[in-house]
Amino acid sequence: MKESTTPIVLVKVGGSLITDKNKPFSIRKTALATICTEIKESLKTGKQLIVGHGAGSFGHIPAKKYQTHRGIINEASYRGIAEVADVAAQLNRIVVAELLAQGINAVSVSPLSIMVSRDHRLQSICTDSIEEILRLGLLPVVYGDQILDTKVGCTVFSTEKVLGYLALHLQKKGYRIERVIHCGQTTGVYDENGQTIRLINSKNYSSYQKALGGSGGVDVTGGMAHKVEETLSLAKQGIPGLIIDGIENGSLSEAVAGTRVMGTVVEK
Repeated sequence: MKESTTPIVLVKVGGSLITDKNKPFSIRKTALATICTEIKESLKTGKQLIVGHGAGSFGHIPAKKYQTHRGIINEASYRGIAEVADVAAQLNRIVVAELLAQGINAVSVSPLSIMVSRDHRLQSICTDSIEEILRLGLLPVVYGDQILDTKVGCTVFSTEKVLGYLALHLQKKGYRIERVIHCGQTTGVYDENGQTIRLINSKNYSSYQKALGGSGGVDVTGGMAHKVEETLSLAKQGIPGLIIDGIENGSLSEAVAGTRVMGTVVEK
């Protein structure tokens, strides 16, 4: 087991933040540049980061067309596996290119290559490459991806799932996982009156479920409701979460540093 040393913060960049989900294969260039700048500032805190980004208007389009989140359902599913994996990787290369342009030594890691599921749940994971990337002081960048499944053939792992499985696996190996920060288009989770919910936990979650909507645009992974459920599940296992606005200057880097920012804290 590895000795706990430098805290690791996992950062999820929402697909709807860096792409327009209503326009296939579109990039919000200003938003992408802003969040990459915040990631650069966050690295100055001395903490290590693992960044994951959503599929946005890239992966969700073919995933919905071929229904690859359901498994292999017909002959076209095999083409779907290839196409979804391809476009998810395309967006990842765009994100990594922007990080590199800003002087960050970012390295792409394909979840399809390190994770295998069984009946839509993680069956096996190999984090050796990510651990070496962290050891060398580089920035691993994962993403929502097409995953192969030993029971149903294939499935789609949202970025929340990818980061969640990574966090738990690394935690078991002795790494100090501080928390997961979700950067989206809202200042946290909103209640039915449009106000930011400052804290969600196991005790009050049921009272806020009605307010949790889906996702704008095409999304096969469930939007805000899925994000909160996955984050709460992780919090129950000792890794708290925070949901913030990814564009508001300073929010991410301040949150990584430990400063209280506007957003929704998710605890057990």
